[in-house]
Amino acid sequence: MSRLPLRVGRSRTGLGLFATHPIKKRTIFIEYKGPRISNAEADRLEARGSRYMYEINSRWTIDGKARSNIARYGNHSCRPNAESDILLGKRADGRKGGKVILRAIKNIEPGQEITYDYGKDYWNAFIKPIGCLCPSCIDKRKKLRAEERLKRLRRKKREAAKTAGVKTASVKATGVTAKAKTSKKTSKAKAARKGKRTPQRAGKRTAKR
Repeated sequence: MSRLPLRVGRSRTGLGLFATHPIKKRTIFIEYKGPRISNAEADRLEARGSRYMYEINSRWTIDGKARSNIARYGNHSCRPNAESDILLGKRADGRKGGKVILRAIKNIEPGQEITYDYGKDYWNAFIKPIGCLCPSCIDKRKKLRAEERLKRLRRKKREAAKTAGVKTASVKATGVTAKAKTSKKTSKAKAARKGKRTPQRAGKRTAKR
């Protein structure tokens, strides 16, 4: 284990696998180890909560739950820097059959967490129901939430502007109505004053002598 350029440490999802030395792209840097069990037995273990099964063919699965298998600490990511693969030939214990390895798909710097895609079946069974916790998906959800907040803010501003416009129109209409009423009252008052005036009598003409 000391020869591996890896360490186990804390990550966003619990424990994770981190590089301690540079790992070049296409480098095979660790084997996913564990006893081979039948796929039927693997299904029974998964039904009881085991999460470290790696199916290598239609008959066999590698049970990687042992803590000595530090490859088990590699977390899932939708934008990984490594990949898993099955190599045919002898396994690390000398037995015939495929072995599972992790290979870098890009240059990995010291301190970076090593992640790989767990595959569609694992995604649908275990990750999708609770939501992916990889950094890529977390950042994506944060971005979507920020966009939703911005949309709600813009919608509130539009509604506030619309409400303010309705109030302004109402105030203007009220002002016009009040002005019309005032004008009407003024006209009535003028008419009333005019009606109260006493007409002047015509003076008698005096005939000139």
